[in-house]
Amino acid sequence: MVQVVTKTTGLRKYFPQLLAGFGVTMIMVQLGFSSGWSSPYLAKLTASDSPLHLSLAQASWVASLLNLGRLLGAFLGAILVHYCGSKRTLLLTLLPISICWALTILAQSAEWLYAARFSGGTGLGMTYSSFPLYLGEVALPKIRGSLVSLAACGGTFGIMLGNLAGCYLDHQVSAAIYLVPCFLLMVLFAWLPESPHHLVKVNELDKARSSIEWYRAGDRTSEELEEVVKFVSSASSESLVDKLAQFRQPVIMRATILVIVLWTFMQICGFNSVLFYMEIILIQAKSHLVEPKVVVVYVSASAVVASVLSIVLIDRCGRRALLVASSLGVSVAMSGLGGHFWLIDHGIDVDDFQWLPVASIFLFDVAFFLGLMCVPSAVLSELFPSNVKCIAACMCSLTSAIFAFVATKSYQPLIDLIGQSNVYFTYCGLTLLVVPYALICMPETKGKTLQQIQDKLVKR
Repeated sequence: MVQVVTKTTGLRKYFPQLLAGFGVTMIMVQLGFSSGWSSPYLAKLTASDSPLHLSLAQASWVASLLNLGRLLGAFLGAILVHYCGSKRTLLLTLLPISICWALTILAQSAEWLYAARFSGGTGLGMTYSSFPLYLGEVALPKIRGSLVSLAACGGTFGIMLGNLAGCYLDHQVSAAIYLVPCFLLMVLFAWLPESPHHLVKVNELDKARSSIEWYRAGDRTSEELEEVVKFVSSASSESLVDKLAQFRQPVIMRATILVIVLWTFMQICGFNSVLFYMEIILIQAKSHLVEPKVVVVYVSASAVVASVLSIVLIDRCGRRALLVASSLGVSVAMSGLGGHFWLIDHGIDVDDFQWLPVASIFLFDVAFFLGLMCVPSAVLSELFPSNVKCIAACMCSLTSAIFAFVATKSYQPLIDLIGQSNVYFTYCGLTLLVVPYALICMPETKGKTLQQIQDKLVKR
């Protein structure tokens, strides 16, 4: 019997992968809701007339516990991907996210919000440990990068929507609205086939064939199954101990230090402080040029535009140049905020400088999302061989979670200790350190093969 192979063309060929990418993007939008939740609602909940009043110390915990939960989520995500597969991990990710919104609806005290934010952070950490692997395993190379970039932009879009909802809706109402898509996404991910890579790994070849046939719309099923079996077999031949031992190699050790430092800079430049306290910062800056909650929405929209631009600029300008330009922009923005609060601290009338904090926050968000947000992830994907990339990603996720928590939790205590202007000047100084670090220590990876990148690391 002769098997007739029909080649699938057009939208039908990509539709199953686009559906999977849409599902992942919607999960990332949920994470954006969690991140964008803080700025409008902390301003409301710390107001004296709030029914659920938070002190500034309690607000600091509400903001920072998202990143502490992310630390647990990074561990859970890595373990679940290994034992359950990337698709099932994304399905399980929706449980802590749903719990976050359910607890927010039921919240009667600060402790309820603590639990909600920690649960949301757990979902955030689990998602970042699984979504790039899932899309990388089910998408064709031609659209793989676009799907990952689309998913990443979903988070920024969610922040904007979260800030917009916070302007007009009570925190319980918005949480109820966010909860509904979680249930719909659970249905979608329960229905989607598991990644063929995981199914081959657990020796379920018939299900792996069916998975490939679904994601590829019946195109090249047998050939791709052979490729997946070959890839998984080669990757499975190394134990976890063998993979960890490779991090003692000078080249991989240099790469590890490089990306960990980049991910650290991404968290200590003041991003979480501006993101979570943006409306409060504008109120404290005595800026009434535009209503603070409206500024927050416009700033979030500019971040979405910057995220989309970064997809184009990162390959045109190069990683190093984009990172340097982004760091300089963030530093100027932080010096602007620091200067404005220095004027307030010294009793100088700031009515003529109401534009300064608004312009500084706009510049901060645009500059950050153009480079400091995307370059560390791009460099992470390029510096490591494929067999240790997952471990390196887990290390970076943990590093990011730790420093994000420390930076967020220390924000209010630092203001109480050294003053608001000095906090922003400190962020400015720390971010300026990225410039010499990028120019001296970071290899330019634009357009280079993995071997060429490895050779550059050896020479360094």
